[in-house]
Amino acid sequence: MRLGKVRVHVFALLFGSLCTVASAQVPARPFRLGLLVLNTMPVEQPVIALLAARGFAEGKNLVIERRRAEGHPERLPAMAADLVREKVDVLVAFTDAPAFAARNATRDIPIVVWGAHDAVGTGLVASLARPGGNVTGVESLAPVLEAKRVQFLRELRPALNRLAVLHNPADQGSAVHLRVARTAADPLGINVLPIAVATREDVEPAMTEMNRQRPDAMLVFTDPMTNFAFDRAAEVARARRLPTACEFREFVHRGCLFSYGGTLAEFNDRAASLIVQILQGARPSDLPIQQVTRVELVLNRGIARQIGVTFSETMLLRADAVIE
Repeated sequence: MRLGKVRVHVFALLFGSLCTVASAQVPARPFRLGLLVLNTMPVEQPVIALLAARGFAEGKNLVIERRRAEGHPERLPAMAADLVREKVDVLVAFTDAPAFAARNATRDIPIVVWGAHDAVGTGLVASLARPGGNVTGVESLAPVLEAKRVQFLRELRPALNRLAVLHNPADQGSAVHLRVARTAADPLGINVLPIAVATREDVEPAMTEMNRQRPDAMLVFTDPMTNFAFDRAAEVARARRLPTACEFREFVHRGCLFSYGGTLAEFNDRAASLIVQILQGARPSDLPIQQVTRVELVLNRGIARQIGVTFSETMLLRADAVIE
């Protein structure tokens, strides 16, 4: 009887050990992350790196499905539907047009939006505190700050009368930006001249239109397509000696006269945090839309010299950084 018990005990130990080894050799199902982008953006890789730093690394416990529309917004709905068929655990939409395509494709899969522009005003979510549904993300302060950018441009170019606005009309947030910019410009007697870039093919016609309009300054709304068009637009602006205003300091390094807005680092960090929370079980409806808290002013003194603009002492003292 005792021998039988020993044999049963030994068998149980061996069986338990085999199960432990088997479970250690079979990894848990990796999470699937879908990225939906209108045009390649410099923030995709930093967000992925931040996820890896938080324990979700591509090739280990994370599979990333990338869908890029290469500057063609009409491709976004089909790409969003494709990510839904891939059964991704989280769909990350970079800016408004991909966000709306994603939301139209699914009301079940969690969606994190990188850089929504007035998410409530555009109808993307019900409220910032309680977004409801399957959408959350990071809200840009860009529309609110357009008024200050217009004021800075008037300070730098007192005779400013005609303001070219580089924007993507296919982006739902663009209408919000334009409304704020016009509200700020009208009392100053400034005429807003929209210069539209909705696809890659629009860039050169847009530059021709900007030259025809003969503006006194240029304001750039941040969007994947304006990002694509910016280097060419900055070239035209320098040739016409136009002061230019942008949102992020990265544009200043590419030839913008000044930027006034949030930081890409904060956008990326907040987006990565939301993705991780959802992968860990949180529901997007319970995650408030995040808002960037840091606003910086960055000046490009080299461009100022090229176009004959002088920064005031007040503006220089207020600046967070001055690039020579």
